Amino acid sequence: MLIGFAVIPIIIALVIAIPKISPGGDQTSVVTASFIRIEFIKEDMKRLSYGVTERTGALKSESLIIDEKGQAFYDVKVEGEKGSQTRFQVNSQDMKRLKALITDTGFMQIPKSEFTIKDDASEFVRYTLKVNLDNQMKTVQWVEESASEDFVPPLLTMLSDNITEIVKNHI
Repeated sequence: MLIGFAVIPIIIALVIAIPKISPGGDQTSVVTASFIRIEFIKEDMKRLSYGVTERTGALKSESLIIDEKGQAFYDVKVEGEKGSQTRFQVNSQDMKRLKALITDTGFMQIPKSEFTIKDDASEFVRYTLKVNLDNQMKTVQWVEESASEDFVPPLLTMLSDNITEIVKNHI
């Protein structure tokens, strides 16, 4: 009887722990995110100095919009050329991975929305990520680590790499 009382708490603990440690367990935040819309812009920027004044412009601009159903619209504009537009479907596995990166890693709680560019940076890549998650909006703009005065969270780099990989797989 004493052994029976000792085994019951162990069984209860296993019933609670196994779903949390098994693959695919306890992913409620991914499931509860019913609406997600992602806008991602990557711009190759160049800063030109004219003595007293300076101008920063995009040499190349890539934008990607993904709706909640995985429908994607990708637009590329290169300075001096006609742009190209592509539509494609993001597969469910990539959508789940993006949702998990946004919901489970704290993207919506990143305190900064813009990161400062170094004064001496003349050519750099600027990223803008706008996420609408269940009517909660978050926009973050950053530049590549080498051109930023501020620390750029690795989460932002990971998100941009994942989104860029999705585009590469479909274009």
